[in-house]
Amino acid sequence: MSIQPVLSGVAIGAGWKSSVAFVNIGCYYLAGLPIAAVFGFRLSLNATGIWVGMLIGTILQTVILLVILFRTKWHKEAMLAEERIKVWGVVVELPTVQEGT
Repeated sequence: MSIQPVLSGVAIGAGWKSSVAFVNIGCYYLAGLPIAAVFGFRLSLNATGIWVGMLIGTILQTVILLVILFRTKWHKEAMLAEERIKVWGVVVELPTVQEGT
């Protein structure tokens, strides 16, 4: 089981679709594929080299998404979501939570 799709889903659900798209493009097309081409063709590792390159791209994507998610101020994100909901005329009461707990 992989955590990468879960991280992507959380980030997309938080409204960061464009950020996730840039991370995907950067990791797969700017890192994974060139590494795969070098490993697969230049170093003559064939299919194994291509798999290794794509795996490196996926690991890089997972690490970047983990950093983004761990650095996120989720209380602030919840308040922003509450404001977006209020635009549509829905009243939501969020419980108060102490920061850092």
